[in-house]
Amino acid sequence: MNELLPAPNIIGALWRYRWSSSLVVLGTVLVSVLVALTVGGAGSAQARIVLKSPDSVQALGFEVNSESGFVRYVNQRALFVTSDRVLGAARERLDDPESIEELRDSVRARASDNGDSVTVEVDLGDAARSAEVANAVVAAYQRESAAEVRKAAEEALNALRSRRAELAEQLEQAGSATSTAAERTVSELDQRITEIDISSEQFGDGVAFVDKAVTDSSGVLALLLRNTAAGLAVGLVLAATIAWVRADRNRRVRNATDLTRLAEEPLLGEIEALGEEESARLHNLVVPPLGSYRLVASVLRNTVRGGLVAVTGVSVGDGATTTVLQVAGAAARDGLRVLVVDAAVRTKELSHSVALQNDWYGMAPIAAGAATLHTSTRTIEVNPGIQFRVVPAGRAGEGAPDYFRSSLLRRAMAEARAGYDLVLVDLPPLESVPEMSALIPAADGVVLTVRREGSVAAWHRARERIELLGGRVAGHVFTFAQPVASEGTREQPETRGGVAASPEHRG
Repeated sequence: MNELLPAPNIIGALWRYRWSSSLVVLGTVLVSVLVALTVGGAGSAQARIVLKSPDSVQALGFEVNSESGFVRYVNQRALFVTSDRVLGAARERLDDPESIEELRDSVRARASDNGDSVTVEVDLGDAARSAEVANAVVAAYQRESAAEVRKAAEEALNALRSRRAELAEQLEQAGSATSTAAERTVSELDQRITEIDISSEQFGDGVAFVDKAVTDSSGVLALLLRNTAAGLAVGLVLAATIAWVRADRNRRVRNATDLTRLAEEPLLGEIEALGEEESARLHNLVVPPLGSYRLVASVLRNTVRGGLVAVTGVSVGDGATTTVLQVAGAAARDGLRVLVVDAAVRTKELSHSVALQNDWYGMAPIAAGAATLHTSTRTIEVNPGIQFRVVPAGRAGEGAPDYFRSSLLRRAMAEARAGYDLVLVDLPPLESVPEMSALIPAADGVVLTVRREGSVAAWHRARERIELLGGRVAGHVFTFAQPVASEGTREQPETRGGVAASPEHRG
């Protein structure tokens, strides 16, 4: 390895793991919605008590002479709503009442934002029952507040009346010298008594009006929307984090630059991804090879001196079969004697491309000692005067790979090297054909095809396996690269007939 790959991009990581990331986001949003429905007050109700401002200090014994004093008064009233006295009175008004403990847990009272009312909230899990309890609490508050006002007013009046009686008795005992002052004081007391009577009567229960309890449907909707937005945000962050960690642990080869950073061996060529119709022509041997494959053929001849090259992909679908056919066509057009060997005895992908999939002779019988290279070689004419030879996969019966002999494979490859200028062996990923692993050390070089977004870990495993088998990686071909040319200027394969398979489905 030369240089480590840069850290993955978060957007790229999310796109690579888009389905699992979508599930993470969706799951987080669903959990947020369930939380909102479970604890968000779907069975709650609210009532409102709008308070009067106490004008008489003696009426309640609470001095309200400023805005801050009125705020304190409203907060005091909110605490009084949830007192055991009010909750106990509310229980008396209810059928099948909840316990005091249950009411303490479910009833909440708070001063409103504008400071002139108390909001009563009840959440018993059932909207109708919550509304019934809220109305009972409000009614109990009115009753207990009126009783509190009457008691405070009565205590103030009793004190004033007692004082008046004392003064009246003093007036009877005193002479005329003090009668004028005493009479004035008695008159003031009478006036104060009248004021308290009127003030307490007007103040009553201290409630200006009441809004009956309603279920908190709007609150539930707002909570659902808020929780959904929060769940979406948390889900995106969580999904991005998970996707980035996964992408960092499972690095991908995104472009040819990444491949050159990873590999010590040369990059033989970069093959652009083609459209479906263009890809189908690549296995049509009549069509001239793409310029990028012709370049690979030229570089390959200068890189591998011996002439026997095994071409394999890091994984299935990396374009190894397409590379073999295209390079073979380019070399044949340059006048070289070319032999193509299909070592994929299980899938026969190359044999299908040249219509030799039903041929009994081929690599399987050669490896089993039932055929020779000479009897298994077929001629493929590309154009008049242009041809190359093919050894198909051949017929392999059930269990036949167990009888393949490495010595026969090495002997066949030595014979092929002696008779041709270039021998290209189409070798599937080694884990799929372990019986053909003897071809790796027999080759003068191994070409690895690596597709865009291929796994770096899989590339490492393939490269190590080749080295453990005694092979040598001669270079890499980067396939399915992002097109860099415009649609109008990109090279188009010439069509002269024939039908072929897309490299997406060929080795």
